[in-house]
Amino acid sequence: MRIVIVGGGIAAAYMANRIKTLSNQTDVLIVSEEQYAPYDRIHLCKLIEKNIDVEEIQLPLDPTVNLELGQKIIKIDSREKKIFSEKNMYAYDVLIIATGSVAKSPFDLDHIENASVFRSADEAFKIAEQIKGREVVLVGAGPISLELLDTLDNVEDIKHITLLVRGKTLYDKTLSPQSIKIMEEAYLKNGKIRISYEDVITDTRIENGRITLLKTTKHTFDDPFLIFGIGITPNIGPFKETLECDRGILTDSYMQTSQEDIYAVGECAQLRENGFIAGHVKACTLQADAAISKILQEDSKPFVPEITIDMLKVGEFDLVDVRSPHFGKEFEKIIIDSEQDKRVDEYYLQYNRLLRFIGLNSNMDVGYIEEIMEENEEIDLKSFYENRLPNEKGRLVCSCEHLYHQDLVSLVVENGIRDFSELKPFSNAGRVCGKCRHTVIQVIESAQKEIDPDMIRKTPEEIQREKVLKKIEKRIEKFNRLHPHNQLSKENFENALASMDIAQKEFNSWVSMVTASMQLHPHFEESVGTALMTLNRIPIIWLELSDCSGNSEAFIKSTHPSIEELIFNYISLDYHELVMSASGEESDTLLEKVIEEHKGTYVLIVEGAVPLGLEGKYLRIGTKGETGVSLLKRCAQEAAMVIGVGSCAFDGGVVAAEPNPTGAVGVSEALGRDDVINIPGCPANPVNIVGTLLHYLMFEELPGLDAQNRPLWAYEGRIHDNCERRGHYELGEFVREWGDEGAKKGWCLFEMGCKGPYAFANCPTMKFNDSTSWPVQAGHGCMACVEKHFFDKYAHERKI
Repeated sequence: MRIVIVGGGIAAAYMANRIKTLSNQTDVLIVSEEQYAPYDRIHLCKLIEKNIDVEEIQLPLDPTVNLELGQKIIKIDSREKKIFSEKNMYAYDVLIIATGSVAKSPFDLDHIENASVFRSADEAFKIAEQIKGREVVLVGAGPISLELLDTLDNVEDIKHITLLVRGKTLYDKTLSPQSIKIMEEAYLKNGKIRISYEDVITDTRIENGRITLLKTTKHTFDDPFLIFGIGITPNIGPFKETLECDRGILTDSYMQTSQEDIYAVGECAQLRENGFIAGHVKACTLQADAAISKILQEDSKPFVPEITIDMLKVGEFDLVDVRSPHFGKEFEKIIIDSEQDKRVDEYYLQYNRLLRFIGLNSNMDVGYIEEIMEENEEIDLKSFYENRLPNEKGRLVCSCEHLYHQDLVSLVVENGIRDFSELKPFSNAGRVCGKCRHTVIQVIESAQKEIDPDMIRKTPEEIQREKVLKKIEKRIEKFNRLHPHNQLSKENFENALASMDIAQKEFNSWVSMVTASMQLHPHFEESVGTALMTLNRIPIIWLELSDCSGNSEAFIKSTHPSIEELIFNYISLDYHELVMSASGEESDTLLEKVIEEHKGTYVLIVEGAVPLGLEGKYLRIGTKGETGVSLLKRCAQEAAMVIGVGSCAFDGGVVAAEPNPTGAVGVSEALGRDDVINIPGCPANPVNIVGTLLHYLMFEELPGLDAQNRPLWAYEGRIHDNCERRGHYELGEFVREWGDEGAKKGWCLFEMGCKGPYAFANCPTMKFNDSTSWPVQAGHGCMACVEKHFFDKYAHERKI
């Protein structure tokens, strides 16, 4: 698949890197109008100061991403899947438009020597060269203009700067007079800046490509340098003929446009549903994630606007702006003002709920503010006053990483971090949107005096190993606390730690699956196994709903341990229609007994989909003809934990395939719960079932889970990455037809529709049938049966 991204900013670079991370075989091309590789526009002010070169603000980019620079796209042919610049044509399978925005100006500035907007590196270079010894007129009072104003104030060659403000306020028209006063004092203290409120340009005289005279409502300027910072507008010019557009390119919540294979993200995209246009890096990356999930057919997650945090750091004041996506024009405002400390906290409320906070030199914990907005509950006004005092963590340094001043200092001191480059293994502060990078560098420099000069500096790998060791100790301490008669030894910690690098390759038994969550080496298997032998058995109810019994068949073929050992030594499989001897009314009585006697302690395992059609009447079970959904809800109500085993229990599986006449769904959806543990597969590997059960048995808790509540140790690795045929994929050696020479030689099955690149599970390493084989080894491509809706999306032999 070839993905072409049009644009050269943060959204474009983020998408390219993310796609390569999730699907490194995908061909990704970035086509940019600019002459430079994607760079961070937040640092354009540094180019004006001439402190850095454009190369120093370039964004990290996967080296396998192809770049075409200086190519302005002028046309899309959606039928032929091609885009055109003035010189070239580029074909695509999927097109992503990430062209961002363009700066507004009241007239064309392209051929005017002493006027510019401020949106690109070339414009920053133009400003830097032309402002020397000049009178500068800056139009606009928004965040971009105010940041630029601070930069220009520090440029020695500038004679004087006039800021033209259409209204009566700085930054935002809702800002209080108290805040504006503090900001004014910071800008006016050097005497170089003049702020002219309620002032607009009324006339310009342009001669030979220069503005020789500029008149405003209140002033006249001879031969000034004019900069417009009056806002931005989505950059969608070339796409209006092909795509449905309003202010931006209209998309759904997955950022898909009116054309199925074309997506738009970032400032050029507009949600069709509510008109939302991104204005922050966080929103752009969330939109990118939504689009990628749809493009790569992963667990699709629509874009939902979230709370945004803006920060403006200028000389003598820090401004933080936390805004809920629900903030609108109607609000009440509370202001807590400390004139002595030059601090103002402004709280914007609607129906007694906090929707926005602007703090100037504020001590408020931004994380606390964000939490209040997320909960969207009525607030206690008294708490705002009580929390106005400085908190122990200091002010927020990086809003993207939620890193506070003291947290960053501790990170630097504890790890002996000497400069910004050494911070990367520990934190991405200063690297996400990049706005706080200078502040982060300052904090690192100021914290150097607190570092112990005699401390032994450790590599990030050594520090990580120490963290792992501490985690191991905590895990075993908990086990020993829960099972005082079955103590695990700590004698082999160092050996376990030293062998961890190869541990993942050596996991080949059910005990290893348990120790994996503890991050121990298989050398611990004997200790773990001995301890498990005398653990209290856990009662289990296993329900079979709409399914083929495949997961039960796999489970009873468990060999390490065998099903007999498992039932008699480790668990108490008290109810399972397939293996128990009881039947009829006797089985019903048995089920009721387990629920009553082990209320709150038994584990419920569910195999099969849950039909909801006809009020669940498509599936009836037992002597009384109880519906499957009724039985499920009754058994789940008092269960300590619910596990859905197999693809059908995951999301309905084969039973829910289109057109799904029975209305079958997965266990989680049928129960309306998000705490159901999923162990998908068709069938699920019994190792994954047993390992999860035994981990719960040992620690009374579950191993780490992914976003779909699947155990990470079993479902984190991508099948494609661990496949024994991966080498043939890299060499371009593919089976092209069943039975051909490639098939006989065991070449890659990707061209025959193998879905391994899109599926995440441990099938290649754990295998089936006593770890002897798995589908790809046997000669058939992966069907991604561990992923959602696999039967409709992946269960075919067509290449995606």
